[in-house]
Amino acid sequence: MAEPLAPIHPLALSAQERGPDPAAVVLTAGPPLVLLDLRCRDRAALDGFLKKPAGLASPPVARAVSGARGTLFRFGPDWWQLRCADRKLADRLLQADAGGPVGATDVSDAWLAIGVSGPRARDVLAKAATVDLHPDTFPAGSAARTLFGRVTVVIARLEDGEPAAFDVTVSRSNARFLWHWLADAAREYGFTLKPAASDGA
Repeated sequence: MAEPLAPIHPLALSAQERGPDPAAVVLTAGPPLVLLDLRCRDRAALDGFLKKPAGLASPPVARAVSGARGTLFRFGPDWWQLRCADRKLADRLLQADAGGPVGATDVSDAWLAIGVSGPRARDVLAKAATVDLHPDTFPAGSAARTLFGRVTVVIARLEDGEPAAFDVTVSRSNARFLWHWLADAAREYGFTLKPAASDGA
């Protein structure tokens, strides 16, 4: 029986450096995600569900917390997303949710991540972001599900330090559009594109 072909990453494109300062903005295509959508009305139950296998506890709304086994985003009182560091952890949690208070759905195939970093990263994102990305209002650990132009994305700042580095999660169907939009918005400053490897996801 023939092996199925691996899907090609939408951002398996040519690397580029352009503009007056190629280090001003760096766009990096992340690897394929392992992403679980979690719904639960009891925060304590959610913490119990995640603590042992993932070593994570729920952050406040619009925040994210990271550990060795993944990153947990919280978008609302009863809505989280877990970006797992490995497939086995995701499979374990999907099996554990049967009949329990936590509903877990695998949405890995629907989303991709783009890293946006460099001294002018905030300026580029500010051209379309509907959230204030100033460090006083969007410090390390912040995460917001928001509109970026007409595209729904999750913008997160997972690590401290300046220049800031942002993580933008976007639907797979919109990933190439957003990639080109960001490159075009960064052209006045200069940019480097680091696409995904061309051998597929």
